[in-house]
Amino acid sequence: MSTVPLADPRQARRGARLRLLGCLAVIVAALAWVSVRGLTGSLVYYLEPSDVVTHHQADLGQRVRLGGYVVPGSVERVGGTLTFTVTDGTESISVISTGPVPQLFRAGQGVVLEGELGADHAFHSDTLLVKHNGEYQPPAPGQQPPGSADLNAAG
Repeated sequence: MSTVPLADPRQARRGARLRLLGCLAVIVAALAWVSVRGLTGSLVYYLEPSDVVTHHQADLGQRVRLGGYVVPGSVERVGGTLTFTVTDGTESISVISTGPVPQLFRAGQGVVLEGELGADHAFHSDTLLVKHNGEYQPPAPGQQPPGSADLNAAG
């Protein structure tokens, strides 16, 4: 009667450990690939008008954030479209914004826009954020804060 020799238990454990480490390496590599691919698609770079106009750091159709100040006298609203000019003190660029406009938006205000450079060399924005200094000033005695009349009428 011939007997089949049994495998060494240490080699069996070593083989199981190697398979486990191989599976873990595949899982870690897959998670790393998914996270890198996901982040590169959602990165939006912040530029100033000089970066776009002079240094050509934004390609047509590339989604970027543009920051600067609204040039006084350049704001025009036609229907649901807001057009104005943004400057960084050196260069200026025309902006066509189709997104919602914050109540604090005004000429001379710092803004951050998210959108893309169009073939017409204007910046087409769908997101408009207003920079503010964060200082709160309460209304003068006897005055209501802006927007509170709307709340009182609704209630």
